[in-house]
Amino acid sequence: MKKILILLFITFINNSFSQNGKVYLKDSKFNIGKENTYIYEPPTGIEIPDQSKARIIYAANNEDGIEFKKLVKKNKFYEFVIKVPDSSRTILLTINNDQKVIDDNSEKGYSVLLRTQNKTELSKTLANEISMRNFGFFGLKLKTDNKPEIMVADYEALFAKYPNLKNDKSFYQYLVQKEQINKDKTKPEFLAFAQKCIKKNTEEYLILASNIYERTEMVKEKEILDQKILKKYPGGKFEETKFLQKFFSNPNKTEASVLASMNTVKTKYHDTSENTLFTFKYFLMNIYLQNRDLEKIINLENTLKNKVAITSSYNQTAWELSGQDLTTPAKDIEFAEKISKRSLDILDENQKIAGNPDYKGMYNMFADTYALILYKQGDYDGAFKYQEIVRGFNGFDSGGKERYLAYMQKVKSRDEVNKYIENEINNDQLVPAAFLSTLKTNYTAQNIPLDQYEKLKQKAELLTKTKMEEQVIARFGSATASNFSLKNLEGKQVNLSDYKGKVVILDFWATWCGPCKASFPKMQELVSKYKGRDVEFLFVNTFEKGKEEDTFKKVNTYISDKKYSFNVIFDYKTDVASNYKIEAIPTKILIDKNGKIITGDASDSTLIDLIDQQLN
Repeated sequence: MKKILILLFITFINNSFSQNGKVYLKDSKFNIGKENTYIYEPPTGIEIPDQSKARIIYAANNEDGIEFKKLVKKNKFYEFVIKVPDSSRTILLTINNDQKVIDDNSEKGYSVLLRTQNKTELSKTLANEISMRNFGFFGLKLKTDNKPEIMVADYEALFAKYPNLKNDKSFYQYLVQKEQINKDKTKPEFLAFAQKCIKKNTEEYLILASNIYERTEMVKEKEILDQKILKKYPGGKFEETKFLQKFFSNPNKTEASVLASMNTVKTKYHDTSENTLFTFKYFLMNIYLQNRDLEKIINLENTLKNKVAITSSYNQTAWELSGQDLTTPAKDIEFAEKISKRSLDILDENQKIAGNPDYKGMYNMFADTYALILYKQGDYDGAFKYQEIVRGFNGFDSGGKERYLAYMQKVKSRDEVNKYIENEINNDQLVPAAFLSTLKTNYTAQNIPLDQYEKLKQKAELLTKTKMEEQVIARFGSATASNFSLKNLEGKQVNLSDYKGKVVILDFWATWCGPCKASFPKMQELVSKYKGRDVEFLFVNTFEKGKEEDTFKKVNTYISDKKYSFNVIFDYKTDVASNYKIEAIPTKILIDKNGKIITGDASDSTLIDLIDQQLN
């Protein structure tokens, strides 16, 4: 009777995540370590186009990922096959075709429970399903119930049904969510659970206890426990983690050191997981990119299961070599062209095979880079062609718009350029300052009355001001910049309020952030340009991992080596980043002389115009 009840409960859980549609294992038992076949029953009234795919997300002990698997029509339904890591308990998926989501189960996704063979396994899998909501939210863009209050309530309902789960590692995930509601009240529960973990005395649970001590700032307790783990489990997962942390923190990685470290992980720690090996290959790829070694780049690329994962490195290197704007001279433009085109080719190739909902966004970035490179090479038709694709995808930021105009001026008539600018303004689109200066130049050359230009200028400037204000309020809730106090590289306390009467630029960054560092040469130019004027640049270092002293050392070494004259301030606890709702870096915020946020999304290419407007 127990088995029947469990099976009925499994059926209820699986069906609760669907309306008319269903996804389930073809076999009644999940085969660990093997490929499994899944059946998809589409909801009534939804047509599934040919070449549609299941976009599947999973999260296991040491591996997580997203894969695309083709749907094969079998009678009325569809099947797909996938092998997930052995420790997986749940998969979450949507049905996609090209860039479109065909079926996402009313934005909840389809959840399939894998390990359900007995009450204990089922309870752990149900807990895993709750933790998977965050993966669904970020990885599949689902509207899952991942608010801490809801997840905590769902965990507690599950604990009431399965009390033994309070001794399982899933209880840690529950406490992580609960901590977001009330940190102080959760600390005693964390420490009590840490004691349970220590009593279990397995490496997995001792590591969990160590993580809790770090989370609750129990420094001495953590140090003692860490030594115990290292002694009890030499060559274990904890020692491997320490080895990897040391590898990551080494700023002077070479091809030889990366290869040696990768070999150590494979031979000493017996870790050949895709995620771990990709980490080393990622660093190798960036070394080869910096060395312009195309042969090694292609050879390494061919060993990657997910080639798309390294296309951003191709694009970032190509962007840096391009000069990053219309006027700065490019470096090694031929190599930049090859890897930039490679990023687009891999993206297109992957799209044909797997489909990727993020395709348009990635293509926008890569095509924008490639267009600039073609422009620098004198291929104006090619540059305009690719930037026109970006425009069609609605992928312009202000810098991209300005580049589009520059390419257009090379291949189109003045009348066509004028019409484009006029339409943008009359259709209430934000335009960069270059649009207005180009329009005025063209009107003057064509003897068009400038009173028409003045009307368009006034409309454009009013629209820009209004939309920027709306965006600031929507993002921050208020246009007033919140005060903060942080220490800088010299150990001095820096208060935002000290700079009232000056224009302030907050540049949020981290040492691990490639795009952040790629923007720094331009930012140094701006720091030098506005030196001695009523402008202050504050480079807010945030989202770093590790101890504060280690972060300070990394940042100090980097800034000194690059000879940047930046006023770097340390947001060690990410309080300022959180207060300013920083979700991604680099992010540049411009604040006027009265402490009012003008924009929360400036770029190094638009800052000059924005700063000059505030100084005039």
